[in-house]
Amino acid sequence: MRLSLFFALVVSIILPVHAANDTSIGYVDMQRVLEESKLGQRLQEQLRKDFEPRAKELTETEREIGQMQQDLERDKPLMSNDQVAKKEADIKARIDAYQKKAMPVQQELMKVQQEKGREIVAPARKAVDAVAKKKKIGMVVERGLSGLIYIDEALDITDAVIKQLDAASK
Repeated sequence: MRLSLFFALVVSIILPVHAANDTSIGYVDMQRVLEESKLGQRLQEQLRKDFEPRAKELTETEREIGQMQQDLERDKPLMSNDQVAKKEADIKARIDAYQKKAMPVQQELMKVQQEKGREIVAPARKAVDAVAKKKKIGMVVERGLSGLIYIDEALDITDAVIKQLDAASK
């Protein structure tokens, strides 16, 4: 009886250790998948196309406000207090108008980025699953995962995931 309990104990210890040795681990850099896959690049290009004109307009307004502030600082010693106050009020009004215009654009951009992100997440997960099954990987973690201190570069399956995603999204 004791011998069979000892045998069961030894087997229960050895089998999980042996199984763990056969299970491999890989990781994927999802940021690279988003940036380098054809689907990710297509979604980024669409975002650029949709938001670039508005971003250019906002950037031009920022530049104008910056120039107004520089001009004020340069000319301030030569100006009366009333002129300085008027210029400062003009600059403040421009900044307020800019913020009112920029806030909705930024919110819309964040919303669209989240929507586009969801469009790539499901196909990317399928690609990760396919690569993991093909390479017989038991566990895949994301490289940017919080708490991950070190990981061997040999475990990186990001390139294979990008290729799988590109092949699946043609």
